[in-house]
Amino acid sequence: MTRFGRFTRLGVGLIAFGVATNAGRADLAADLARIATEATGGAQAMAALASWRAVGETRIGERLVPFILYVARPRSVRIETVGEAGSLVRAFDGVHVPWKKADALKPPMRLGREEERLFVQEAEFDSPLYDYQARRISLDYAGEKVVGGTAYQSLLATLNYSEVTTLYLDDETHLLTRREARRKLAGRDVRMVTHYSDFRPVAGVLLPYRIRVESEGRTLHESVIESYVANPDLPKGFFSPPVADWPKL
Repeated sequence: MTRFGRFTRLGVGLIAFGVATNAGRADLAADLARIATEATGGAQAMAALASWRAVGETRIGERLVPFILYVARPRSVRIETVGEAGSLVRAFDGVHVPWKKADALKPPMRLGREEERLFVQEAEFDSPLYDYQARRISLDYAGEKVVGGTAYQSLLATLNYSEVTTLYLDDETHLLTRREARRKLAGRDVRMVTHYSDFRPVAGVLLPYRIRVESEGRTLHESVIESYVANPDLPKGFFSPPVADWPKL
């Protein structure tokens, strides 16, 4: 029996007998978060990995888009892509609204409203399971589930007091391999599912080298990472808008 199995059976027992149901679920969620953090590399290694750079390609339909992705704690993101229309930089420093720049000689521009909202929502550097209490993330055990033949332990994570996402921890590896959330897409409220796979160690932390995002059974895009660099040297203001008086969130 896996550690997940032992903990979930304890939690189910508490709930079945009506003994401190809310506390039992919270304790079980905390145990699962700790186990998942250990499986990913441990809190110490995760704390030491404060930023990384990833190089890879994203497939969108029949198109392959090369990218360089930079992320840093707590929620800074910079994506540089090269496509048929030229290069594009999109970035968010966690303070100002996201910006984009397609021409080095022209000033930056704001993203579209929908893209901007998604960019901010997806910018959190750390997993919701890491140091979640200090980050004011609420976790609640949501039961054991089997999806596509894979057994998971699921947790409901509430971020920013309102955004709820379902986290699926693989029952064998204890890694976060699936994540579901409601998102606005083309003006509609849809369920977005993100799959994480091909985990390999980067500075002692297991990171996914393949990420697939789907909605309503259709793959929206899939990214394959070729390489990671842990804690790269980044110049000051690397994520910030390259102009003064850019609006803040």
